[in-house]
Amino acid sequence: MRYIHASIYTMQTIAMKTLKLLCFPLALCFLAACSGSNNNNDSTSDNDTTTEPRPALELSLTEAPIELPGIEADYAENVRYGEGERNLFDIYLPKCDAPTPLIIYIHGGGFTGGDKSSGHSNGEFIREALQSCVAYATINYTLLKVPSAAEGVSSIVEQGGVLTPLQDTARALQFMRYYFSSLNLDPENVALYGGSAGAGASLWLGTHDDMADPDNEDAILRESTRVKAVGALATQSTYDLIVWEQVLLPITESLEGVLGGTDIPTVARAVGATNYLLTFLGVETVEAIFTAENEAYRANVDMLALMDAGDAPIYVHNFQTGFDDLLNLFLHHGLHALAVKERADEVGLESVAYIEEPAYQLTDPSGEDLGSFLLRHIN
Repeated sequence: MRYIHASIYTMQTIAMKTLKLLCFPLALCFLAACSGSNNNNDSTSDNDTTTEPRPALELSLTEAPIELPGIEADYAENVRYGEGERNLFDIYLPKCDAPTPLIIYIHGGGFTGGDKSSGHSNGEFIREALQSCVAYATINYTLLKVPSAAEGVSSIVEQGGVLTPLQDTARALQFMRYYFSSLNLDPENVALYGGSAGAGASLWLGTHDDMADPDNEDAILRESTRVKAVGALATQSTYDLIVWEQVLLPITESLEGVLGGTDIPTVARAVGATNYLLTFLGVETVEAIFTAENEAYRANVDMLALMDAGDAPIYVHNFQTGFDDLLNLFLHHGLHALAVKERADEVGLESVAYIEEPAYQLTDPSGEDLGSFLLRHIN
C-alpha cells in the first residue's frame, strides 16, 4: 500500500500482507431523555472535564526523533495507556500557554503488523501542527496473529477479532483525555487519522456511538471517545467484511471466473486469506460468521451502518491499486472510499474525498488536503 499526502507531507509506503466521562447526574439524565444514542460529535462538550481532580501523569521526556527547528515542544515516548504489551504511545507536546488540541495517528498494517514509529515519518505535518499549538501522538495497539494452515484455528476466538485492536485505539484516546491537564490538552478538540488499518480504526472511532462508560471502575473508560475530525488514507469502508460483497461487486464480478464467486468467504479462499477472514471476525469457521452472535459483532464494526450526521467529518483518500496484487486491491480499492463518501452524503455528514482509481476518480472541489482538513476542525 502506498499513500501520499498531496501538499502537507509524504507518508512512507506501507506493505500490507494479509488487516462520559463522569457527567453530572443531571446531564446524564438529560441525555438519556433526549436520545437513545450518544452519537453526538460534540459529546465532549456535555462533559465537564475540569471538575474532578486527576492524578498527574509522569512523563519521561526525551529527544524527539525528528528535527524541530525553532519549535518549542516536549517529547515523550512509550507512554503506557493500558496493560497490553503494545499499549504504548509517543507524543509531541508544544509549549503553549493555553491547552492544545490533539491529533492522533494510528498506524496501518492490517491489524497484524506495523508500528507507531511510522507516525514520525510525517515530519512536515508534525512541525506544522506543533507550530499551530496542536499536540501530536502516534499509538501502538494489540496485533492479531493469523494462524497458518498447519497451526489450525483453535486460538482465533481468544484473540477477540478486530475489536481487540480497535478497543485499544479507543482506550488510548480515552487515556489522553483523562490526563488532559498533565498533557496540557484541550480534550474537546481531538482529531484522528491513519492509513489502511489506521484509517479504518479512525473511521470506526469517528462513527461509533460514544463508548464512555460513566459507571466503570476504571476512570479511563469513563472518558468520551468522540472526536472532531477523521482522516482516512487507503481506507476500508467497513469492518463488517461480509458487506464488502456489495462494496467491491464491480471488481469481483469482473474476476468471478478467477475467484469462483463474489461472496467474501469465496473471495477470501481464492486469495488464500480464509484464516485472515476468520481471525478478523473472531470465529473459527466460516459458518460461525453467519450466526446471530457474529452478526451482532459485525454490526459493532460496520462503520457505514454506524455513520450518521452527528459524526466526525471525514477526509478520505484512496490511491490506485492494481490487479497484480488482488489482496491489496480488495483492501484498498477506491470503491471503499466511494462507499464512505456516498454514505456520508446520504446521512448529511461533511466529507472531503479523493479517489485515484481511473474508473472511479474523484477530486473534492475544495482541493483541501488532509492537514488543512484536520487542523480546521480542531482549531
